[in-house]
Amino acid sequence: MAGRVVVACGSRLPGVTIRPARALLLTLAATASVAGCGGESDSDQIKGLVREYVDAFAAKDGGKVCSLLTPAAQSRVQASAGLLRGKDCAATITAVAKLPSGPAAPYIRKFHAGKIVVDGNEAGVQIVPTTEGAKPTRLVKVNGKWLFDGSVATVN
Repeated sequence: MAGRVVVACGSRLPGVTIRPARALLLTLAATASVAGCGGESDSDQIKGLVREYVDAFAAKDGGKVCSLLTPAAQSRVQASAGLLRGKDCAATITAVAKLPSGPAAPYIRKFHAGKIVVDGNEAGVQIVPTTEGAKPTRLVKVNGKWLFDGSVATVN
């Protein structure tokens, strides 16, 4: 059961099973912006971005999470949310973030940046812990800030 979250009976979607990684990566499919100030390396900026995202997701702060997303990524979150789609990105992210509950909820905070490969204004980051065969998430640098593009990275 580790690595999976079962929405408890009595929730709005009884019996729905979602992997914490899937819930997190659904929304990471659109994450964004960490400041590129202070001379931090690209890798340090990307690690900070992932940590900021994970913390906001674990706090069920859909507004904060969406503030880290590119407009295209916000649209992808809305398009892929299905029954959990809210009136906007923040409402959708909040609904998705509420799914991991019980003993699985603290598992979300264990996610962090693993291997990072930077190639100019593009990068790939492996979010760990991960499932076997998971692809890195693509990042792009826009106006000096790293943003999660949310698609599969071509750099590895």
